[in-house]
Amino acid sequence: MTQLSPMLVQYLVALCCLKWDREAVDVTIGDMVYDPAAEKERDVDVTVTIKESPTVTRAFKAYEVKRESAPLDVATVEQLCIKLLDMPSVTHRAIVSASGFTSGAQTKAQRHNVELYEFRAWTRPLQEQFPAFAMNGTIEECFPGSKVLLYWMQPKYALIAPDAKATFSVEPEQKLFGEDGKFHDKYKTFAEYQNELLLRSTEILIHVDPVTSVFRTFPIPFCSADGLPPSGPAWPHTHTLDVVSDAIHVETGSGLCQLAHITITGHLQWQRSSESPQPYVIEHIPSGEAFAGALISAGERDGNMIAIVFSPKTREIGFQFVQLAKKHHNCIRRLKLELPDRPSDA
Repeated sequence: MTQLSPMLVQYLVALCCLKWDREAVDVTIGDMVYDPAAEKERDVDVTVTIKESPTVTRAFKAYEVKRESAPLDVATVEQLCIKLLDMPSVTHRAIVSASGFTSGAQTKAQRHNVELYEFRAWTRPLQEQFPAFAMNGTIEECFPGSKVLLYWMQPKYALIAPDAKATFSVEPEQKLFGEDGKFHDKYKTFAEYQNELLLRSTEILIHVDPVTSVFRTFPIPFCSADGLPPSGPAWPHTHTLDVVSDAIHVETGSGLCQLAHITITGHLQWQRSSESPQPYVIEHIPSGEAFAGALISAGERDGNMIAIVFSPKTREIGFQFVQLAKKHHNCIRRLKLELPDRPSDA
């Protein structure tokens, strides 16, 4: 099972909230809600504002999301319940755990009228929790899928440093330096930097010809007889990257010089990954009713994923490409989800 980062779990719960509450007019990740007892705003992992009825035009829901290694215990749940209860603007309160709850924690939450949900692997047959789809079997059986990626094959690198006095080469294990002459704070060796260059290059090339044309023209097989990854044809290609902003300095034999451009030459190839999308579901505790389900494909970079979200109420399926900004990798603050287009009330 793919291990999603806490921030991606939090984002995914927000997507599921959006799918559950069709009347949502605002979904915010990392919201700040005023706590009169503390006389300050406090963070809430996910808030949902919904248009509930003609007489109650706004209902404010709050979800605390926890990704721990062990089930949440009484003390943890009690703290979260008190935190949510101290926010009178919140009308519906819930806690989502990726590791479950102890029986004592469930009793404590029930006493405080706080709903509990578990974010877990989705293994139950689709017809049990998502009857609107009218399908038999698990989500993986009903919605099989795989990931297709673009790869550089046997790449070579031509390095351009305008200040270098003579030709030079850089070995994979060679150290990289920053502008201050100290080891580079992000890329320690050229081998580590090569991985970044290949990923950066393919992220650009997948959107342009001839890469897109090859993908459309040559289907990628689902299996391979030779044990190698199923793949399409490989073709020669060259790609030059401007790397000045990386501030990479290398030893050229006559001192440190900054790299300005790097040209990658080799062959490009589309390959089908053995990794399949991972199924998750959010279930109500203790009833086991589904809140929402999702198929997740984690990206090659931290903070990236593709999510296909399912509602137990309708046959609608939501597709979401998630790319967290660096500032959101460790903490998300006031990030609003884009709401789907819905018919107006007119």
